[in-house]
Amino acid sequence: MDWSHLLRALLLLNLGVYVLAGYDNSDYDQDNDDEIDDNDDDNKPTCGTPVKIDNRIVGGQDAMKGKNPWQVIVWIPGSGYCGGALISSNLVVTVAHCIDGFNASSVVVILGAYKITGNPNEENSVPVQQIIIHPSYNESDNSADIALLQLSQNVPITRYIQPVCVPSASTVFPPGQNCVVTGWGDIELSVIPQRPVVLQETQVRLMSTEQCKSYYDNKGVGSFIKDDMICAVDILGQRGPCLGDGGGPLVTYQNKQWNLVGVASFGFGCGNENPAVYTSVRAYIDWIQQYMYPIDD
Repeated sequence: MDWSHLLRALLLLNLGVYVLAGYDNSDYDQDNDDEIDDNDDDNKPTCGTPVKIDNRIVGGQDAMKGKNPWQVIVWIPGSGYCGGALISSNLVVTVAHCIDGFNASSVVVILGAYKITGNPNEENSVPVQQIIIHPSYNESDNSADIALLQLSQNVPITRYIQPVCVPSASTVFPPGQNCVVTGWGDIELSVIPQRPVVLQETQVRLMSTEQCKSYYDNKGVGSFIKDDMICAVDILGQRGPCLGDGGGPLVTYQNKQWNLVGVASFGFGCGNENPAVYTSVRAYIDWIQQYMYPIDD
């Protein structure tokens, strides 16, 4: 069996065929969606610190509004969408396979999204100024599957729009560490995949690269797992890699803040025990930090 062709067929996080109709922000409390008052130290957020701190819902259920303010939609009108994470006032990290081959003028980032029905809210839709794909990206084996989207303007920090913290090169995310992955990926296994309206989240547990390679070696595809990748399995064994869109953020709570561990790259099958594979953000942090600066006013 040619596993390379099967891999491409089963990369559920690699699909960009679901056209985004828009997203509805109507049930937000607009009075609470103002920019954070710089003088309000109790409410002023930093990276990876959502203002809302309700208990998380796990197992592929609806996320709480305001719980994942770094989650963005990378929208390519007429083609589809992927996920991504806001990491500074004008920079989004996603996966290269999502936007490879597209011009910046054809990509829009939607921030503060919770639902993806209705009409786009233009206030939270920001054009992309530049697409920066990692120079080592290899489509054939998904190595270096990471890209940055430089936005055309700095975005205001609100209760629903906030960057996630990026790790340093020395940060350690050990095997067994609990993480959360979010996205609008498939939630029903059927001939016609069912995508949720509301942002979904679930808890996953990290595996070591060696464990992941060994797992997939037994399935004949271990060579696809590279050192720049992180694998994670669903804690409840319910969702597998279907939950997150390609580029969806994998985050963990460490040192009193939410840190970006990886972005969803690919998976084998759906809703099963197979580990999902993420591009490690830490592996590319030196490259990322070259672009983490605000636009001069």
